[in-house]
Amino acid sequence: MSLFNVLNPLLKGSNSLRPKFNGILFNNVCTITIRTLMKTHKGTAKRWRRTGNTFKRGIAGRKHGNIGWSHRSLKALTGRKTAHPAYLKHLKRLLPYH
Repeated sequence: MSLFNVLNPLLKGSNSLRPKFNGILFNNVCTITIRTLMKTHKGTAKRWRRTGNTFKRGIAGRKHGNIGWSHRSLKALTGRKTAHPAYLKHLKRLLPYH
Protein backbone atom coordinates (compact mmCIF):
# COMPACT_ATOMS: atom_id res chain seq x y z
CA MET A 1 0.00 0.00 0.00
CA SER A 2 1.56 3.28 -1.07
CA LEU A 3 1.58 6.55 0.81
CA PHE A 4 -0.59 8.17 -1.84
CA ASN A 5 -3.31 5.51 -1.42
CA VAL A 6 -3.38 6.11 2.31
CA LEU A 7 -3.61 9.89 1.96
CA ASN A 8 -5.98 9.90 -1.02
CA PRO A 9 -9.20 9.90 1.10
CA LEU A 10 -7.81 12.81 3.10
CA LEU A 11 -7.01 14.79 -0.03
CA LYS A 12 -10.57 14.54 -1.34
CA GLY A 13 -11.95 16.18 1.81
CA SER A 14 -11.91 19.82 2.85
CA ASN A 15 -8.94 22.17 2.51
CA SER A 16 -8.12 21.82 6.21
CA LEU A 17 -7.15 18.16 5.66
CA ARG A 18 -4.89 18.78 2.64
CA PRO A 19 -1.15 18.97 3.28
CA LYS A 20 0.29 22.47 3.59
CA PHE A 21 3.86 23.49 2.88
CA ASN A 22 4.79 27.09 3.70
CA GLY A 23 1.14 28.11 3.53
CA ILE A 24 0.58 26.69 0.02
CA LEU A 25 -2.07 24.02 -0.47
CA PHE A 26 -1.10 20.99 -2.53
CA ASN A 27 -3.51 18.62 -4.22
CA ASN A 28 -0.86 15.99 -4.75
CA VAL A 29 1.59 14.71 -2.14
CA CYS A 30 4.22 14.03 -4.80
CA THR A 31 4.81 17.75 -5.44
CA ILE A 32 6.57 18.23 -2.09
CA THR A 33 10.31 17.78 -2.56
CA ILE A 34 13.05 17.95 0.04
CA ARG A 35 16.47 19.26 -0.96
CA THR A 36 19.34 17.92 1.12
CA LEU A 37 22.40 20.05 1.65
CA MET A 38 25.95 19.00 2.42
CA LYS A 39 27.32 20.21 5.73
CA THR A 40 30.61 22.04 6.11
CA HIS A 41 33.04 20.34 8.48
CA LYS A 42 33.66 23.14 10.99
CA GLY A 43 37.00 21.80 12.24
CA THR A 44 38.32 21.77 8.69
CA ALA A 45 36.85 25.20 7.94
CA LYS A 46 38.79 26.71 10.86
CA ARG A 47 42.10 25.28 9.66
CA TRP A 48 41.98 25.51 5.85
CA ARG A 49 41.39 28.41 3.43
CA ARG A 50 40.57 28.10 -0.26
CA THR A 51 42.93 29.51 -2.86
CA GLY A 52 42.47 29.23 -6.64
CA ASN A 53 42.52 25.46 -7.20
CA THR A 54 43.88 24.27 -3.88
CA PHE A 55 43.75 24.92 -0.12
CA LYS A 56 46.25 26.42 2.31
CA ARG A 57 46.80 26.04 6.06
CA GLY A 58 49.16 27.21 8.75
CA ILE A 59 52.18 25.12 9.68
CA ALA A 60 51.84 23.25 12.98
CA GLY A 61 54.28 23.45 15.88
CA ARG A 62 54.62 27.19 16.47
CA LYS A 63 51.92 27.98 19.05
CA HIS A 64 53.59 27.10 22.38
CA GLY A 65 56.47 25.20 23.93
CA ASN A 66 59.14 26.83 21.76
CA ILE A 67 61.46 28.19 24.46
CA GLY A 68 65.00 27.08 23.74
CA TRP A 69 64.40 26.51 20.03
CA SER A 70 66.76 28.18 17.61
CA HIS A 71 65.48 31.05 15.50
CA ARG A 72 66.35 29.11 12.37
CA SER A 73 64.11 26.18 13.27
CA LEU A 74 61.26 28.48 14.34
CA LYS A 75 61.50 30.47 11.12
CA ALA A 76 60.95 27.24 9.18
CA LEU A 77 57.59 26.83 10.93
CA THR A 78 56.21 30.23 9.87
CA GLY A 79 54.05 30.91 6.85
CA ARG A 80 51.52 28.78 5.01
CA LYS A 81 51.52 25.34 3.45
CA THR A 82 49.40 24.21 0.48
CA ALA A 83 47.45 20.97 0.42
CA HIS A 84 48.92 17.87 -1.12
CA PRO A 85 47.18 16.96 -4.42
CA ALA A 86 46.18 13.55 -3.05
CA TYR A 87 44.25 15.24 -0.22
CA LEU A 88 42.24 17.67 -2.40
CA LYS A 89 39.37 15.22 -2.92
CA HIS A 90 38.87 14.92 0.84
CA LEU A 91 39.05 18.67 1.38
CA LYS A 92 36.48 19.38 -1.34
CA ARG A 93 34.10 16.95 0.35
CA LEU A 94 34.67 18.50 3.79
CA LEU A 95 34.35 22.09 2.51
CA PRO A 96 31.67 21.99 -0.20
CA TYR A 97 30.80 25.72 -0.15
CA HIS A 98 34.27 27.25 0.18
